[in-house]
Amino acid sequence: MNKREAIDLANNQYNASLTTSNTHFSNINQTKSVWWLEIPISKIKLDTLTDINLLLKDKQALHWLKVSTAFLKGNLQGFKVRDNKGVICLELDINTFYNIVGPARVSFKPFIQ
Repeated sequence: MNKREAIDLANNQYNASLTTSNTHFSNINQTKSVWWLEIPISKIKLDTLTDINLLLKDKQALHWLKVSTAFLKGNLQGFKVRDNKGVICLELDINTFYNIVGPARVSFKPFIQ
């Protein structure tokens, strides 16, 4: 599944209004059991964007996480940040939805829709 297909499925399944600009997508990583995402820091600082949508595909389902930009900004120091790319790097464990990289191991489970 690719990002466009995931957005179309989520919009139909959840009656949502996800777009390519407010949504990030990941299939399960091929080398370890995580969803790997990079979220531009500039995107979480936009006043017009209150949530970042994460669409995470596993073997059986598509998971939609609606993560507030306030949460991402407030926990920025706990995330792995690639300054050279200006992104937050997330590796979400496919079983627990915990981010397993960076100084803090925060759960993204509360954001599941």
